[in-house]
Amino acid sequence: MIRRCLAAARGRHRDGQAVAPVPQYTWDHEARAEAAMLEIAWPGWSVLYGTGSRLFHAIATWTTPEPVLLCDRTIEGLKAQMREVETALPHRWALTSTSAGIGHF
Repeated sequence: MIRRCLAAARGRHRDGQAVAPVPQYTWDHEARAEAAMLEIAWPGWSVLYGTGSRLFHAIATWTTPEPVLLCDRTIEGLKAQMREVETALPHRWALTSTSAGIGHF
């Protein structure tokens, strides 16, 4: 349940108070950069890092019988899972090349 208590607002959020600037932060920039590099290195996968969950996520972007979503705490563990899925689905490259339009004009 979401509760909002407008009458009890205090501090910077009171009516009539000056707006205070809030600094912008980039959380976990190293992990997010690792995820971006892995996405570039492994075509056919969308790789993300969840700053809230602190997990790396990989989503297969080629046609599969079921959606493929992998999660791991480390980038190495995610790579191992991605390799395992790619070897279990041998038709991956054919599906990726035709669905992406590679070789078609």
